[in-house]
Amino acid sequence: MDLETKFSRLEEQSVKEDGTFSGYASKFHLVDLGGDITLPGAFKKSLATRRPKMLWGHDPDQPIGVWSVVEEDSVGLRVEGKLLLKTARGLEVHEMMRAEVVDSLSIGYLTRKSETRGGNRELIEVDLFEISVVTFPMLEAATIDAVKSINDVIQATKTSGDFAPLKRAVEGALRDAGFPAWLAKAQAALAPQALGDGQRDASASEIAKLIKEKLSF
Repeated sequence: MDLETKFSRLEEQSVKEDGTFSGYASKFHLVDLGGDITLPGAFKKSLATRRPKMLWGHDPDQPIGVWSVVEEDSVGLRVEGKLLLKTARGLEVHEMMRAEVVDSLSIGYLTRKSETRGGNRELIEVDLFEISVVTFPMLEAATIDAVKSINDVIQATKTSGDFAPLKRAVEGALRDAGFPAWLAKAQAALAPQALGDGQRDASASEIAKLIKEKLSF
């Protein structure tokens, strides 16, 4: 099961010494990086059946706390939670949030119902599985510097037409940048698009740009 993700920056830090914090995991009526617009009521059905997990970076093996409040209001999906400070990862994330090194949330979900209007996808109903604490710079890390090392692979791909080494190289760069393994693999699959018809001269920077444009944090 491959979950979609969406990023939302916390507007202001509200992390307390006991590990509690609050913010919005998603906001309504805004066009996100993936060209999607989340509509009010999109989370209602899912929240009636399950409470999402709190994870670090969408990694199911790294739960870091619990959500005490997950609810829709007029702005979006409002959350309140508490980091588990007796765990090593929970304590580490708490320190990073207090220092404002980490200041963002990202939801992991499956789209159940949507419509396309004016070139954007409107999310009408989603199945929400988890809300992760994430760091926005990991998205920025998938830029030119993060993929400079794959330029040789790009040149070989243009000659051979074999995309497998390119995908592996991009996946490795994304994982080094902090992406969870499943997301790095999914986004690496986009790399060949930059070498498609009309873009045979794509560089590492252009591939990085394509991947960033397709991400939906």
